Amino acid sequence: MSMLWFISHAILFSVLAFDPPTPLFVDQSIKDIAAAQALEVRVQSSQAKVRGACVGLEILDTLGPKSSGSGTIISKDGWIMTAGHVCGSPNLDVTIYFMDGTTAKGKTAGLYWDGLKDCGMIRFDPTGHDLVVAELGSMEGLQEGDWVISFGHTYGIEKDPFRPPVLRLGRLLGVNDGVITMDAPLSSGDSGGGVFDLDGRLIGINSTAGQEPSQNSATTIDFAKSRMTDMQQNAAQGADADLEREGKHEKFGPNQRQVMIQMPSEKALYKGEEKNLQGIAHAVDQAILMTVGVFVDGKIVCYGTVADESGFILAKASEVGTTSNDLMIALADGLMVSGKRIAVDRELDLVFIKISEELEAPNFSVDKTPALGAILVTVGRSGSPLAFGVRSLDEYRPGRSDVTTSYLGVRARESSPEERSQHGDRGGVILMQVPPGMPAGRAGLLAGDFVTSVAGVLVTTQAELGEAVRKHAAGEVIEIIRTKDGQEEVIRVRLAARPREYGPPPSTPIFPASKRTSGFGSVIQHDTTLRSDEVGGPLVDLNGNIVGVNIARVDRTKSYALSSAVVKSAIDRFMAQAKAGAEPMPLDDPLLSGIAIIQDGPLIRLDASSAEIIGATLRFTQIEDTPNSLDAWVDSNDYARWLVEFSKPGDYAVAVIQSCTEDCAGQEFEVSFGETTLKGKTEATADWSDFKSVGIGSIHVESIGRAIIEVKTGGWLKGPLMNLHGIELKRTS
Repeated sequence: MSMLWFISHAILFSVLAFDPPTPLFVDQSIKDIAAAQALEVRVQSSQAKVRGACVGLEILDTLGPKSSGSGTIISKDGWIMTAGHVCGSPNLDVTIYFMDGTTAKGKTAGLYWDGLKDCGMIRFDPTGHDLVVAELGSMEGLQEGDWVISFGHTYGIEKDPFRPPVLRLGRLLGVNDGVITMDAPLSSGDSGGGVFDLDGRLIGINSTAGQEPSQNSATTIDFAKSRMTDMQQNAAQGADADLEREGKHEKFGPNQRQVMIQMPSEKALYKGEEKNLQGIAHAVDQAILMTVGVFVDGKIVCYGTVADESGFILAKASEVGTTSNDLMIALADGLMVSGKRIAVDRELDLVFIKISEELEAPNFSVDKTPALGAILVTVGRSGSPLAFGVRSLDEYRPGRSDVTTSYLGVRARESSPEERSQHGDRGGVILMQVPPGMPAGRAGLLAGDFVTSVAGVLVTTQAELGEAVRKHAAGEVIEIIRTKDGQEEVIRVRLAARPREYGPPPSTPIFPASKRTSGFGSVIQHDTTLRSDEVGGPLVDLNGNIVGVNIARVDRTKSYALSSAVVKSAIDRFMAQAKAGAEPMPLDDPLLSGIAIIQDGPLIRLDASSAEIIGATLRFTQIEDTPNSLDAWVDSNDYARWLVEFSKPGDYAVAVIQSCTEDCAGQEFEVSFGETTLKGKTEATADWSDFKSVGIGSIHVESIGRAIIEVKTGGWLKGPLMNLHGIELKRTS
């Protein structure tokens, strides 16, 4: 997959303030509901006009697919505009995916690629294709604050079933030297996709993404047009194009060319500015009393939605968890009341919570289905809109583009009749690949194993196996049943987050992804920028209809909601059961429910990959040629813990294996074991991928058995705490 060109905090990312030229200003902010509805009409009209011109691109070489990206058809004679880094070089074979999933063959032509100036062209034979062609626009007359829409095949082309181009809405934040800055969210795979004004004219080509969803750039169509003749004649120009031609462009490594997105100041007219939220405030009037906050151990973990006036609330199950009895609900009027978990809908990741208060009757709009491009508003707990976005896809069942989903780390195939007969005529799959560093391999599963059940679901295909895994969050422990020598064996596996290969981080420090992001069935996908602790509440349209409940923050470009019809059906099922008596669910004991690291010798290694992560931002990351670690440690409330089973009492020296740059060094952290707390400070290393061992003292283990070891921050953070590779406990007596 082609990355949307980006720079992360570990790779020379820079955000510079600048003041664009000040044109004659016309206020494009949303003044009231009528203005929002007018904007919605224009978005829907524009996307209907241009979406058919938006294509997916798969660049091929002699070994098969090389990369993928997006593009826009700009002429009836078969020319496509895309990004230069998608083309890479002239005369490569291309497979073109039209909006309906049909394909054509083409060739890369020329390109211009120099930092943020990034455009290229592809040609194909249009014979037999009824093409939709985008009109080429211009930056003339556009200004800061203007609304724009963008299309792309985010995280690659989904083929089975085919996913059309994904719509995003944003504002033009500035134009400087042939480069647009905008806050329409983009990520890998969007490279080369079109940016359009609300009259449906192509004004830019998606190029670069920064660290956060609102930090994105595109090459202006004016600059692309100035290079069009050269590109059509296969010229490859620009400093990055030269590096690519010489084989020196390290797209995926730590030494890639520095690129700076010149982001406007905080005064720029971002989509989520307060003036816009005030303008649509009346849309949430009816939903305010249905919106609550859910707190566990004194910290908000998600929003909740009133399910029934008799005191039932639904929230996101994977965020609420099952281990703490300290569960509080903040009602719309500010009252804090205790809650009890009553039931969990595993399929939808919903937990039903009972409180003692009577509530306003909920009013789900089960007969309202928002159209593509409809403006959708997320309700805040303050009685006003929290954020808004647009519906990005028609009805959608999450697929391969969910890069933040939980991960087992196996490839499997269907078993043959002969293989099934060898295992008692059971259905199951044969594991073909089990990398040793992935969750399944670490748990002891092996290539050739016959697996019959994953997380309580009988599996006969790779697709069924994947679906069973996606119904659980990264960090959860699931049971896998394999048969060996005619006997069933239960293997417990702690799922990890899907490894990130390259491109903009899907879960960002300011807007982290949810713990569970997939496996819900059909969803409403919208481009509202939310935090993981802001999902679980109502989603409304501009008429105030409650059309859904937010269920996941998925990545930097999208959030998912369950439709009101799906939510109401789940509530009806639960309420029918509750009439027979709703008893609180038993809590899980962390010492019994986790996977213990068993001591085997004097040295115990607590690896990042086996940690349980508590918090909205901290995450497990595994990148090629870099030690796995816990990174994005920017929230002082986040922490990691391990369950350890000691086989020998005594004293153990504790060392933390960490990396930290000079500007973040010296921050305090704590390692706790029972009533013992060791304090340490991070130490500088060469960079975030250079780890060193930092000794912080010793603990005394009084007796054999299980215990929990936790690593927490020691106070407020001035930057990322550290990247944590793991902890070593060495017995000294």
